[in-house]
Amino acid sequence: MNFKQLTAFREVMLTGSISEAARNLLRTQPAISSLISGMEEEIGVKLFVRQGARVHPTPEAHYLLMRPMRF
Repeated sequence: MNFKQLTAFREVMLTGSISEAARNLLRTQPAISSLISGMEEEIGVKLFVRQGARVHPTPEAHYLLMRPMRF
């Protein structure tokens, strides 16, 4: 995981929306989706369940949000 992925992940967690996270981070929606997909592929778990324009975090996403990161 890299800093861009973690920043996108945190913003999606806070907003519940990939589009809103993209606006807040001054990025495109496809860029944020790509960062999240890359994280999911790298760690091997689904982080969000997509329902229309909203996304809902999985239990794994909640765990990751609370886990301290080392860089």
